Amino acid sequence: MSRHSTVWGIFAGALTALLWVMSIPPFEFAEAAYIAFVPLLLWLSIKPARWVVAWVSFGTGFFAWCAILIWLRHVTVFGTLVLSAVLAAYFVLWMLLARLVVARFQNAGFFVRLFGFAGVASAWVILEWMRGWVLWGFPWAPLALSQWERPAVLQIAAWTGAYGVSFLLVFFNMCVAQTLWFRATTRERKVLTGWFSPDLYAAITALAICMVVFFKSLPKSTSSEPLFTAGVVQPYIPAAYKWDSAREQKNMDTLLQQTRLVSYLDSDLIVWPEAATPWPIVGYPKMRQQVESLVDELARPILMGNLAWRRESDTWHNGAFLVQPQLGLAEQYYTKRKLVPFGEYVPKPFGFINKVVPVGNAFTPGISAGIISLPVEERKIRVGSLVCYEDCFPALARESVQAGAQVLFVATNNAWYGEEGGASQHAAHAVLRAVENRRPVIRCGNGGWSGWIDEYGNIRETLTDAEGSIYFRGGGTLTVSQYPDWERRKSYYTVKGDWLIALCCALFVSTTWILWKRARLSR
Repeated sequence: MSRHSTVWGIFAGALTALLWVMSIPPFEFAEAAYIAFVPLLLWLSIKPARWVVAWVSFGTGFFAWCAILIWLRHVTVFGTLVLSAVLAAYFVLWMLLARLVVARFQNAGFFVRLFGFAGVASAWVILEWMRGWVLWGFPWAPLALSQWERPAVLQIAAWTGAYGVSFLLVFFNMCVAQTLWFRATTRERKVLTGWFSPDLYAAITALAICMVVFFKSLPKSTSSEPLFTAGVVQPYIPAAYKWDSAREQKNMDTLLQQTRLVSYLDSDLIVWPEAATPWPIVGYPKMRQQVESLVDELARPILMGNLAWRRESDTWHNGAFLVQPQLGLAEQYYTKRKLVPFGEYVPKPFGFINKVVPVGNAFTPGISAGIISLPVEERKIRVGSLVCYEDCFPALARESVQAGAQVLFVATNNAWYGEEGGASQHAAHAVLRAVENRRPVIRCGNGGWSGWIDEYGNIRETLTDAEGSIYFRGGGTLTVSQYPDWERRKSYYTVKGDWLIALCCALFVSTTWILWKRARLSR
Protein backbone atom coordinates (compact mmCIF):
# COMPACT_ATOMS: atom_id res chain seq x y z
CA MET A 1 0.00 0.00 0.00
CA SER A 2 2.87 2.38 0.86
CA ARG A 3 4.55 1.89 -2.52
CA HIS A 4 1.30 2.43 -4.44
CA SER A 5 0.56 5.47 -2.28
CA THR A 6 3.94 6.97 -3.15
CA VAL A 7 3.45 6.36 -6.87
CA TRP A 8 0.02 7.99 -6.81
CA GLY A 9 1.47 10.84 -4.77
CA ILE A 10 4.20 11.50 -7.33
CA PHE A 11 1.62 11.51 -10.11
CA ALA A 12 -0.68 13.85 -8.16
CA GLY A 13 2.28 16.08 -7.27
CA ALA A 14 3.37 16.36 -10.89
CA LEU A 15 -0.17 17.34 -11.94
CA THR A 16 -0.42 19.90 -9.12
CA ALA A 17 2.96 21.40 -10.01
CA LEU A 18 1.91 21.73 -13.66
CA LEU A 19 -1.39 23.43 -12.84
CA TRP A 20 0.26 25.67 -10.24
CA VAL A 21 2.88 26.87 -12.70
CA MET A 22 0.33 27.37 -15.50
CA SER A 23 -1.78 29.58 -13.23
CA ILE A 24 1.08 32.05 -12.62
CA PRO A 25 2.13 34.71 -15.17
CA PRO A 26 3.32 34.80 -17.89
CA PHE A 27 0.90 31.94 -18.55
CA GLU A 28 -2.71 32.96 -19.06
CA PHE A 29 -4.47 30.05 -17.40
CA ALA A 30 -5.81 31.76 -14.28
CA GLU A 31 -8.56 29.16 -13.86
CA ALA A 32 -5.93 26.49 -13.10
CA ALA A 33 -5.52 28.07 -9.65
CA TYR A 34 -9.02 26.87 -8.68
CA ILE A 35 -8.05 23.20 -9.07
CA ALA A 36 -4.24 23.23 -8.87
CA PHE A 37 -4.05 21.48 -5.47
CA VAL A 38 -7.00 19.14 -5.97
CA PRO A 39 -4.84 16.19 -7.17
CA LEU A 40 -2.72 16.24 -4.00
CA LEU A 41 -5.73 16.84 -1.75
CA LEU A 42 -7.48 13.80 -3.27
CA TRP A 43 -4.31 11.77 -2.74
CA LEU A 44 -4.43 12.70 0.95
CA SER A 45 -7.80 10.93 1.12
CA ILE A 46 -6.04 7.54 0.97
CA LYS A 47 -4.11 8.52 4.13
CA PRO A 48 -0.47 8.31 2.98
CA ALA A 49 2.24 8.23 5.64
CA ARG A 50 3.49 11.55 7.02
CA TRP A 51 7.01 11.10 5.63
CA VAL A 52 5.63 10.29 2.18
CA VAL A 53 3.51 13.45 2.25
CA ALA A 54 6.55 15.48 3.27
CA TRP A 55 8.78 14.22 0.45
CA VAL A 56 6.09 14.37 -2.25
CA SER A 57 5.03 17.88 -1.26
CA PHE A 58 8.67 19.04 -1.13
CA GLY A 59 9.26 17.69 -4.64
CA THR A 60 6.04 19.30 -5.87
CA GLY A 61 6.90 22.67 -4.35
CA PHE A 62 10.53 22.56 -5.45
CA PHE A 63 9.82 21.83 -9.11
CA ALA A 64 6.89 24.27 -9.19
CA TRP A 65 8.99 27.10 -7.78
CA CYS A 66 11.94 26.27 -10.04
CA ALA A 67 9.59 26.66 -13.01
CA ILE A 68 7.97 29.85 -11.67
CA LEU A 69 11.39 31.41 -10.95
CA ILE A 70 13.15 30.00 -14.04
CA TRP A 71 14.07 33.52 -15.18
CA LEU A 72 16.16 34.01 -12.02
CA ARG A 73 18.76 31.55 -13.34
CA HIS A 74 20.14 34.35 -15.53
CA VAL A 75 21.49 35.91 -12.34
CA THR A 76 22.22 32.83 -10.21
CA VAL A 77 21.46 29.17 -10.82
CA PHE A 78 22.53 28.17 -7.32
CA GLY A 79 20.41 30.93 -5.77
CA THR A 80 17.40 29.83 -7.82
CA LEU A 81 17.69 26.27 -6.54
CA VAL A 82 18.21 27.31 -2.91
CA LEU A 83 15.32 29.78 -3.00
CA SER A 84 13.04 27.18 -4.59
CA ALA A 85 13.94 24.73 -1.84
CA VAL A 86 13.15 27.27 0.88
CA LEU A 87 9.80 28.10 -0.70
CA ALA A 88 9.07 24.37 -1.09
CA ALA A 89 9.52 24.00 2.68
CA TYR A 90 6.55 26.34 3.21
CA PHE A 91 4.48 24.09 0.94
CA VAL A 92 5.49 21.04 3.01
CA LEU A 93 4.17 22.71 6.18
CA TRP A 94 0.88 23.48 4.48
CA MET A 95 0.47 19.96 3.10
CA LEU A 96 1.13 18.36 6.50
CA LEU A 97 -1.67 20.44 8.01
CA ALA A 98 -3.95 19.62 5.04
CA ARG A 99 -3.22 15.92 5.66
CA LEU A 100 -4.50 16.20 9.22
CA VAL A 101 -7.61 18.14 8.21
CA VAL A 102 -8.54 15.75 5.41
CA ALA A 103 -8.14 12.78 7.74
CA ARG A 104 -10.14 14.30 10.60
CA PHE A 105 -12.73 16.46 8.81
CA GLN A 106 -13.53 14.59 5.60
CA ASN A 107 -16.35 12.56 7.14
CA ALA A 108 -17.50 15.26 9.55
CA GLY A 109 -20.66 17.32 9.18
CA PHE A 110 -20.92 19.96 6.46
CA PHE A 111 -20.32 23.03 8.63
CA VAL A 112 -17.51 21.35 10.53
CA ARG A 113 -15.86 20.49 7.19
CA LEU A 114 -16.14 24.06 6.00
CA PHE A 115 -14.54 25.26 9.22
CA GLY A 116 -11.66 22.86 8.65
CA PHE A 117 -11.28 23.98 5.03
CA ALA A 118 -11.20 27.61 6.21
CA GLY A 119 -8.45 26.63 8.64
CA VAL A 120 -6.36 25.14 5.82
CA ALA A 121 -6.91 28.24 3.67
CA SER A 122 -5.92 30.37 6.66
CA ALA A 123 -2.69 28.40 7.04
CA TRP A 124 -1.85 29.13 3.40
CA VAL A 125 -2.45 32.85 3.93
CA ILE A 126 -0.32 32.88 7.09
CA LEU A 127 2.55 31.19 5.25
CA GLU A 128 2.29 33.72 2.39
CA TRP A 129 2.40 36.52 4.93
CA MET A 130 5.43 34.95 6.65
CA ARG A 131 7.27 34.83 3.33
CA GLY A 132 7.17 38.63 3.36
CA TRP A 133 9.49 38.92 6.36
CA VAL A 134 11.15 35.58 7.18
CA LEU A 135 14.73 35.35 5.85
CA TRP A 136 14.78 38.97 4.63
CA GLY A 137 11.40 38.59 2.92
CA PHE A 138 10.37 37.22 -0.46
CA PRO A 139 6.58 37.49 -0.93
CA TRP A 140 6.90 36.79 -4.65
CA ALA A 141 4.08 35.15 -6.60
CA PRO A 142 1.33 34.68 -4.00
CA LEU A 143 -1.50 32.50 -5.28
CA ALA A 144 -3.57 35.67 -5.79
CA LEU A 145 -1.13 36.63 -8.55
CA SER A 146 -2.81 34.06 -10.79
CA GLN A 147 -5.85 36.36 -11.03
CA TRP A 148 -3.96 39.47 -12.17
CA GLU A 149 -5.99 39.55 -15.40
CA ARG A 150 -9.29 38.74 -13.66
CA PRO A 151 -10.48 42.04 -12.08
CA ALA A 152 -13.84 40.49 -11.21
CA VAL A 153 -12.15 38.28 -8.61
CA LEU A 154 -9.59 40.81 -7.41
CA GLN A 155 -11.96 43.45 -6.00
CA ILE A 156 -12.14 41.85 -2.56
CA ALA A 157 -8.45 42.83 -2.22
CA ALA A 158 -9.58 46.41 -1.54
CA TRP A 159 -10.94 45.07 1.78
CA THR A 160 -8.80 42.03 2.56
CA GLY A 161 -5.61 42.67 0.63
CA ALA A 162 -4.41 40.14 -1.94
CA TYR A 163 -4.39 37.57 0.88
CA GLY A 164 -8.17 37.42 0.61
CA VAL A 165 -7.91 36.24 -3.00
CA SER A 166 -5.41 33.55 -2.00
CA PHE A 167 -7.78 32.44 0.78
CA LEU A 168 -10.64 32.14 -1.71
CA LEU A 169 -8.58 30.04 -4.15
CA VAL A 170 -7.34 27.58 -1.52
CA PHE A 171 -10.81 27.27 0.00
CA PHE A 172 -12.19 26.57 -3.49
CA ASN A 173 -9.58 23.84 -4.02
CA MET A 174 -10.55 22.19 -0.74
CA CYS A 175 -14.24 22.22 -1.62
CA VAL A 176 -13.67 20.80 -5.11
CA ALA A 177 -11.48 18.01 -3.74
CA GLN A 178 -14.13 17.12 -1.16
CA THR A 179 -16.81 17.11 -3.86
CA LEU A 180 -14.84 14.73 -6.09
CA TRP A 181 -14.05 12.44 -3.17
CA PHE A 182 -17.72 12.42 -2.16
CA ARG A 183 -18.76 11.66 -5.75
CA ALA A 184 -16.31 8.74 -5.95
CA THR A 185 -17.17 7.14 -2.61
CA THR A 186 -20.93 7.69 -2.23
CA ARG A 187 -23.41 5.51 -4.11
CA GLU A 188 -26.62 7.30 -3.18
CA ARG A 189 -27.81 9.86 -5.73
CA LYS A 190 -29.93 12.62 -4.27
CA VAL A 191 -31.23 15.62 -6.18
CA LEU A 192 -28.88 18.12 -4.56
CA THR A 193 -25.99 15.80 -3.79
CA GLY A 194 -26.03 13.37 -6.68
CA TRP A 195 -23.53 15.00 -8.96
CA PHE A 196 -22.51 17.82 -6.68
CA SER A 197 -22.13 18.30 -2.94
CA PRO A 198 -22.87 21.09 -0.47
CA ASP A 199 -19.14 21.77 -0.42
CA LEU A 200 -19.16 22.74 -4.07
CA TYR A 201 -22.15 24.99 -3.51
CA ALA A 202 -20.18 26.68 -0.72
CA ALA A 203 -17.24 27.27 -3.07
CA ILE A 204 -19.52 28.67 -5.77
CA THR A 205 -21.17 30.92 -3.18
CA ALA A 206 -17.77 32.31 -2.13
CA LEU A 207 -16.96 33.03 -5.78
CA ALA A 208 -20.40 34.59 -6.30
CA ILE A 209 -19.72 36.97 -3.39
CA CYS A 210 -16.62 38.17 -5.28
CA MET A 211 -18.78 38.78 -8.35
CA VAL A 212 -21.26 40.81 -6.29
CA VAL A 213 -18.39 42.88 -4.85
CA PHE A 214 -17.11 43.42 -8.39
CA PHE A 215 -20.41 44.75 -9.73
CA LYS A 216 -21.00 46.86 -6.63
CA SER A 217 -17.52 48.38 -7.01
CA LEU A 218 -17.76 49.32 -10.68
CA PRO A 219 -17.32 53.07 -11.19
CA LYS A 220 -19.21 55.14 -13.71
CA SER A 221 -17.59 54.68 -17.10
CA THR A 222 -17.30 58.43 -17.65
CA SER A 223 -16.14 59.39 -14.18
CA SER A 224 -12.35 59.13 -14.59
CA GLU A 225 -10.28 62.29 -14.88
CA PRO A 226 -6.82 62.52 -16.49
CA LEU A 227 -3.88 63.07 -14.14
CA PHE A 228 -1.03 63.39 -16.62
CA THR A 229 0.47 62.01 -19.82
CA ALA A 230 3.91 60.49 -19.31
CA GLY A 231 6.51 59.90 -21.99
CA VAL A 232 8.07 56.56 -21.01
CA VAL A 233 11.69 55.81 -21.98
CA GLN A 234 12.97 52.25 -22.27
CA PRO A 235 16.73 52.48 -23.00
CA TYR A 236 16.97 48.68 -22.76
CA ILE A 237 20.62 48.56 -21.76
CA PRO A 238 21.59 44.88 -21.23
CA ALA A 239 22.43 43.98 -17.63
CA ALA A 240 25.89 42.77 -18.69
CA TYR A 241 26.70 46.29 -19.97
CA LYS A 242 24.83 48.33 -17.36
CA TRP A 243 27.78 48.74 -14.98
CA ASP A 244 30.59 48.23 -17.47
CA SER A 245 32.86 51.26 -16.91
CA ALA A 246 34.05 51.10 -20.52
CA ARG A 247 30.47 51.59 -21.78
CA GLU A 248 29.29 54.29 -19.37
CA GLN A 249 29.25 57.12 -21.90
CA LYS A 250 27.68 54.91 -24.57
CA ASN A 251 24.92 53.93 -22.12
CA MET A 252 24.32 57.59 -21.33
CA ASP A 253 24.19 58.48 -25.01
CA THR A 254 21.59 55.75 -25.56
CA LEU A 255 19.44 57.11 -22.73
CA LEU A 256 19.67 60.68 -24.06
CA GLN A 257 18.89 59.62 -27.62
CA GLN A 258 15.78 57.65 -26.63
CA THR A 259 14.63 60.46 -24.33
CA ARG A 260 14.84 63.05 -27.08
CA LEU A 261 12.89 60.76 -29.42
CA VAL A 262 10.14 60.29 -26.82
CA SER A 263 10.09 64.04 -26.17
CA TYR A 264 8.62 64.59 -29.64
CA LEU A 265 5.44 62.95 -28.34
CA ASP A 266 2.98 65.16 -26.47
CA SER A 267 3.40 64.59 -22.72
CA ASP A 268 3.44 66.39 -19.36
CA LEU A 269 6.58 64.67 -18.11
CA ILE A 270 9.19 62.04 -18.96
CA VAL A 271 9.79 58.92 -16.85
CA TRP A 272 12.96 56.86 -16.67
CA PRO A 273 13.45 53.34 -15.25
CA GLU A 274 15.46 52.23 -12.22
CA ALA A 275 19.08 53.49 -11.93
CA ALA A 276 18.65 55.14 -15.31
CA THR A 277 21.96 56.97 -15.60
CA PRO A 278 25.43 55.35 -15.42
CA TRP A 279 26.44 57.68 -12.57
CA PRO A 280 24.38 58.73 -9.50
CA ILE A 281 22.24 61.85 -9.85
CA VAL A 282 23.26 62.80 -6.29
CA GLY A 283 26.97 62.86 -5.53
CA TYR A 284 28.19 63.27 -9.12
CA PRO A 285 27.82 66.99 -9.99
CA LYS A 286 28.55 66.48 -13.72
CA MET A 287 25.79 63.87 -13.98
CA ARG A 288 23.33 66.13 -12.21
CA GLN A 289 24.26 69.07 -14.46
CA GLN A 290 23.82 66.99 -17.61
CA VAL A 291 20.36 65.79 -16.58
CA GLU A 292 19.26 69.27 -15.50
CA SER A 293 20.43 70.69 -18.86
CA LEU A 294 18.40 68.00 -20.66
CA VAL A 295 15.30 68.86 -18.63
CA ASP A 296 15.68 72.56 -19.44
CA GLU A 297 16.10 71.67 -23.11
CA LEU A 298 12.93 69.53 -23.16
CA ALA A 299 11.00 71.96 -20.92
CA ARG A 300 9.46 68.99 -19.13
CA PRO A 301 10.22 67.37 -15.77
CA ILE A 302 11.78 63.91 -15.60
CA LEU A 303 10.66 61.48 -12.91
CA MET A 304 13.32 58.80 -12.69
CA GLY A 305 14.76 55.87 -10.88
CA ASN A 306 18.35 56.71 -9.96
CA LEU A 307 21.10 56.44 -7.36
CA ALA A 308 22.43 58.76 -4.68
CA TRP A 309 25.93 58.71 -3.23
CA ARG A 310 26.72 60.56 -0.04
CA ARG A 311 30.42 61.30 -0.32
CA GLU A 312 30.96 62.26 3.33
CA SER A 313 29.64 58.93 4.66
CA ASP A 314 30.26 56.85 1.51
CA THR A 315 26.64 55.62 1.60
CA TRP A 316 24.64 54.60 -1.44
CA HIS A 317 20.91 54.83 -1.97
CA ASN A 318 18.60 53.52 -4.68
CA GLY A 319 15.49 55.59 -5.22
CA ALA A 320 13.26 57.87 -7.27
CA PHE A 321 14.04 61.50 -8.11
CA LEU A 322 12.39 64.46 -9.81
CA VAL A 323 14.21 67.02 -11.96
CA GLN A 324 12.20 70.11 -13.02
CA PRO A 325 12.85 72.75 -15.71
CA GLN A 326 14.66 75.79 -14.28
CA LEU A 327 14.42 74.39 -10.75
CA GLY A 328 16.72 71.41 -11.22
CA LEU A 329 16.87 68.37 -8.95
CA ALA A 330 14.18 68.46 -6.25
CA GLU A 331 15.50 68.20 -2.70
CA GLN A 332 12.76 65.74 -1.73
CA TYR A 333 13.38 62.29 -3.19
CA TYR A 334 12.46 58.72 -2.39
CA THR A 335 14.94 56.21 -0.95
CA LYS A 336 14.22 52.55 -1.51
CA ARG A 337 13.01 50.93 1.71
CA LYS A 338 13.32 47.21 0.88
CA LEU A 339 16.67 46.23 -0.57
CA VAL A 340 17.36 43.07 -2.55
CA PRO A 341 19.43 40.59 -0.49
CA PHE A 342 22.70 39.68 -2.25
CA GLY A 343 21.87 42.22 -4.96
CA GLU A 344 21.98 45.56 -3.14
CA TYR A 345 23.41 44.34 0.14
CA VAL A 346 24.78 41.13 1.64
CA PRO A 347 23.16 39.88 4.88
CA LYS A 348 25.68 39.80 7.74
CA PRO A 349 25.94 35.99 8.03
CA PHE A 350 27.08 35.92 4.39
CA GLY A 351 29.62 38.72 4.44
CA PHE A 352 32.07 36.62 2.46
CA ILE A 353 29.79 36.77 -0.62
CA ASN A 354 30.01 39.69 -3.05
CA LYS A 355 26.94 41.63 -4.16
CA VAL A 356 25.48 40.68 -7.53
CA VAL A 357 25.15 44.35 -8.53
CA PRO A 358 28.69 45.79 -8.81
CA VAL A 359 27.84 49.33 -7.67
CA GLY A 360 29.56 50.99 -4.74
CA ASN A 361 29.24 49.62 -1.23
CA ALA A 362 26.13 48.04 0.27
CA PHE A 363 23.08 50.22 -0.24
CA THR A 364 21.40 51.89 2.71
CA PRO A 365 17.59 51.53 2.96
CA GLY A 366 15.18 54.43 3.41
CA ILE A 367 12.76 54.70 6.30
CA SER A 368 9.89 56.78 4.91
CA ALA A 369 7.44 56.82 2.01
CA GLY A 370 9.24 59.85 0.55
CA ILE A 371 6.28 61.30 -1.37
CA ILE A 372 7.32 63.34 -4.42
CA SER A 373 5.28 66.41 -5.35
CA LEU A 374 4.91 66.42 -9.14
CA PRO A 375 3.73 69.69 -10.75
CA VAL A 376 1.39 69.15 -13.70
CA GLU A 377 -0.08 72.36 -15.12
CA GLU A 378 -1.63 74.05 -12.07
CA ARG A 379 -1.85 70.89 -9.95
CA LYS A 380 0.50 69.18 -7.54
CA ILE A 381 0.23 65.41 -7.84
CA ARG A 382 1.58 63.42 -4.93
CA VAL A 383 3.57 60.42 -6.19
CA GLY A 384 4.45 57.40 -4.08
CA SER A 385 7.44 55.48 -5.43
CA LEU A 386 8.36 51.81 -5.39
CA VAL A 387 11.68 50.67 -6.80
CA CYS A 388 12.32 47.23 -8.31
CA TYR A 389 10.66 44.40 -6.38
CA GLU A 390 9.22 46.72 -3.72
CA ASP A 391 5.84 46.42 -5.45
CA CYS A 392 5.75 42.80 -4.23
CA PHE A 393 5.43 44.01 -0.62
CA PRO A 394 1.85 45.07 0.21
CA ALA A 395 2.92 47.07 3.27
CA LEU A 396 5.18 49.41 1.28
CA ALA A 397 2.50 50.49 -1.20
CA ARG A 398 0.03 50.86 1.66
CA GLU A 399 2.45 53.10 3.59
CA SER A 400 2.88 55.31 0.52
CA VAL A 401 -0.88 55.74 0.08
CA GLN A 402 -1.32 56.38 3.81
CA ALA A 403 1.27 59.14 3.40
CA GLY A 404 -0.91 60.76 0.76
CA ALA A 405 0.13 59.25 -2.58
CA GLN A 406 -2.41 59.80 -5.36
CA VAL A 407 -0.54 57.58 -7.81
CA LEU A 408 2.16 54.93 -7.43
CA PHE A 409 5.27 54.99 -9.64
CA VAL A 410 7.32 51.82 -10.10
CA ALA A 411 10.81 52.14 -11.58
CA THR A 412 12.46 48.82 -12.33
CA ASN A 413 15.08 47.00 -14.39
CA ASN A 414 14.12 43.46 -15.40
CA ALA A 415 16.85 43.21 -18.03
CA TRP A 416 18.75 40.99 -15.59
CA TYR A 417 16.26 38.19 -16.20
CA GLY A 418 16.18 37.72 -19.96
CA GLU A 419 13.15 37.91 -22.20
CA GLU A 420 11.06 35.21 -20.57
CA GLY A 421 8.34 35.59 -17.96
CA GLY A 422 10.17 37.64 -15.36
CA ALA A 423 8.98 41.09 -16.46
CA SER A 424 5.29 40.13 -16.82
CA GLN A 425 5.36 38.14 -13.60
CA HIS A 426 6.84 41.13 -11.81
CA ALA A 427 4.30 43.56 -13.32
CA ALA A 428 1.42 41.38 -12.13
CA HIS A 429 2.23 42.34 -8.52
CA ALA A 430 1.52 45.98 -9.34
CA VAL A 431 -2.03 44.99 -10.28
CA LEU A 432 -2.58 43.67 -6.75
CA ARG A 433 -1.18 46.87 -5.22
CA ALA A 434 -3.46 49.02 -7.41
CA VAL A 435 -6.62 47.19 -6.28
CA GLU A 436 -5.60 46.96 -2.62
CA ASN A 437 -5.08 50.71 -2.31
CA ARG A 438 -7.41 52.00 -5.06
CA ARG A 439 -4.60 53.97 -6.67
CA PRO A 440 -3.40 53.95 -10.29
CA VAL A 441 0.07 52.50 -10.81
CA ILE A 442 2.46 53.53 -13.58
CA ARG A 443 5.50 51.34 -14.30
CA CYS A 444 8.66 52.08 -16.26
CA GLY A 445 11.08 49.26 -16.99
CA ASN A 446 14.50 49.38 -18.60
CA GLY A 447 13.24 47.10 -21.37
CA GLY A 448 9.65 46.36 -20.24
CA TRP A 449 7.10 45.81 -18.69
CA SER A 450 6.01 49.45 -18.94
CA GLY A 451 2.40 50.52 -18.69
CA TRP A 452 -0.26 51.61 -16.23
CA ILE A 453 -3.02 50.00 -14.18
CA ASP A 454 -6.15 51.68 -12.85
CA GLU A 455 -7.62 51.48 -9.34
CA TYR A 456 -9.66 48.38 -10.22
CA GLY A 457 -6.75 46.34 -11.56
CA ASN A 458 -7.50 46.92 -15.23
CA ILE A 459 -4.34 47.09 -17.32
CA ARG A 460 -5.15 50.21 -19.28
CA GLU A 461 -2.04 50.54 -21.46
CA THR A 462 1.08 48.47 -22.07
CA LEU A 463 4.00 49.62 -24.21
CA THR A 464 4.93 47.15 -26.97
CA ASP A 465 6.87 47.25 -30.20
CA ALA A 466 5.55 46.56 -33.72
CA GLU A 467 5.71 42.80 -33.05
CA GLY A 468 3.74 43.13 -29.82
CA SER A 469 6.73 42.45 -27.55
CA ILE A 470 7.26 44.33 -24.29
CA TYR A 471 11.02 43.88 -24.71
CA PHE A 472 12.30 46.69 -26.90
CA ARG A 473 14.38 49.86 -26.95
CA GLY A 474 12.28 52.95 -27.42
CA GLY A 475 9.27 54.34 -25.62
CA GLY A 476 5.81 55.81 -25.88
CA THR A 477 3.22 57.72 -23.91
CA LEU A 478 0.80 56.69 -21.18
CA THR A 479 -2.16 58.86 -20.20
CA VAL A 480 -2.87 58.09 -16.55
CA SER A 481 -6.29 58.92 -15.12
CA GLN A 482 -7.95 58.64 -11.73
CA TYR A 483 -11.47 58.18 -10.42
CA PRO A 484 -12.27 61.28 -8.30
CA ASP A 485 -14.03 59.22 -5.61
CA TRP A 486 -10.74 57.53 -4.74
CA GLU A 487 -8.77 60.76 -4.85
CA ARG A 488 -10.66 61.86 -1.76
CA ARG A 489 -10.67 58.60 0.22
CA LYS A 490 -8.72 55.43 0.94
CA SER A 491 -9.67 51.78 0.62
CA TYR A 492 -10.59 49.71 3.66
CA TYR A 493 -7.36 47.76 3.28
CA THR A 494 -5.26 50.93 3.19
CA VAL A 495 -6.87 52.12 6.43
CA LYS A 496 -7.08 48.84 8.35
CA GLY A 497 -4.15 46.89 6.91
CA ASP A 498 -3.67 43.14 7.34
CA TRP A 499 -6.62 42.48 9.62
CA LEU A 500 -7.25 39.29 7.66
CA ILE A 501 -3.99 37.85 8.98
CA ALA A 502 -5.29 38.15 12.54
CA LEU A 503 -8.53 36.44 11.53
CA CYS A 504 -6.62 33.67 9.75
CA CYS A 505 -4.46 33.15 12.84
CA ALA A 506 -7.62 32.74 14.93
CA LEU A 507 -9.07 30.24 12.42
CA PHE A 508 -5.81 28.33 12.27
CA VAL A 509 -5.54 28.09 16.07
CA SER A 510 -9.18 26.99 16.31
CA THR A 511 -8.67 24.31 13.64
CA THR A 512 -5.54 23.06 15.41
CA TRP A 513 -7.43 22.85 18.71
CA ILE A 514 -10.26 20.87 17.10
CA LEU A 515 -7.74 18.51 15.50
CA TRP A 516 -6.14 17.94 18.90
CA LYS A 517 -9.52 17.29 20.54
CA ARG A 518 -10.54 14.84 17.80
CA ALA A 519 -7.19 13.05 18.08
CA ARG A 520 -7.74 12.58 21.84
CA LEU A 521 -11.26 11.26 21.33
CA SER A 522 -10.12 8.76 18.71
CA ARG A 523 -7.59 7.13 21.05
